[in-house]
Amino acid sequence: MIVAIIGAGPAGMSCANACLSFGLTPVVIERGDHAGGAQRTNFHPNLWMLGAPGESGEAITGRMAAHYTTLPVTTRYRTRVAAVTGDAEGFVLALDTPDGAETLRAGAIVLATGMRAHATAELRRLAEVSPRVIIGPLSLAIRDDIHGAEVLILGGGDNALDHALFLAERGNRGLVCARGAFSARAGFLASCRQRPEIELREGCVPRGMMLAGERIRVVWPEETRDFDWLLVMYGYRPNTGIIECFAPDLRPALTAGGHVEVDAWQRTRIPGLYAAGDITDSPQPSIPTAIAQGLAAARAIERDRQAGRIGD
Repeated sequence: MIVAIIGAGPAGMSCANACLSFGLTPVVIERGDHAGGAQRTNFHPNLWMLGAPGESGEAITGRMAAHYTTLPVTTRYRTRVAAVTGDAEGFVLALDTPDGAETLRAGAIVLATGMRAHATAELRRLAEVSPRVIIGPLSLAIRDDIHGAEVLILGGGDNALDHALFLAERGNRGLVCARGAFSARAGFLASCRQRPEIELREGCVPRGMMLAGERIRVVWPEETRDFDWLLVMYGYRPNTGIIECFAPDLRPALTAGGHVEVDAWQRTRIPGLYAAGDITDSPQPSIPTAIAQGLAAARAIERDRQAGRIGD
């Protein structure tokens, strides 16, 4: 049975690998040109992976992708799912590929499209015209390009303060603006307050942002300041836009937080449709969690096929 796996991050790669063990035929559909997902640009040590102390998300997923590319798995890179409909045998996926439109028939689908960094429309427009506006923490530019700079960081969680500390240790000065109260862990807050290079402000909402040459001009009611870099650390949102191309009767239910709703076996309410990784509401999103959920989804497909709940 063909299993269409949408997304080649840790969950998608894990699911494809497990499908091979269970006698299934995975076909992975990836919009980008490589496997590994967003973690390929995560230069921070991954604290959740036992057995790989200090290894970055970039290194971990690079190692996983290297293994994945040796597997007998069909991967359709630079391919977008344009529409998903159903028939008596399962699902029909209309694909936009580099070579034109194609059709894929599958007995099951696994959604593994992960999450994306959250930002307002204004901030996304600014990021489109300036490489010095970075949305989310997964950017090698933060590690490689920011030196001796004035940096504005929007956000009040762990990522915002962790990056303020990271940049302060490399000769930068940072202003961290939280829309409300800071929600970061106490240890991050205490460490930031001890660094003279870091200024923390609560209830700090800019009225406007614009380019001023190569710098970013930010306007508050009480002042206007120019910064060399702007980092947006407003957290993540599940990347569920993919379900808009599904026929209405095939769209999975979403949780209150916008994640795809699944059971303990990664099943959605739609027979034959599963989801794994950060697109689901995991108690602790991480690479190990995504790997485990990808495996569970493949096992569920095998069980459901044997029980006659989904076809061949």
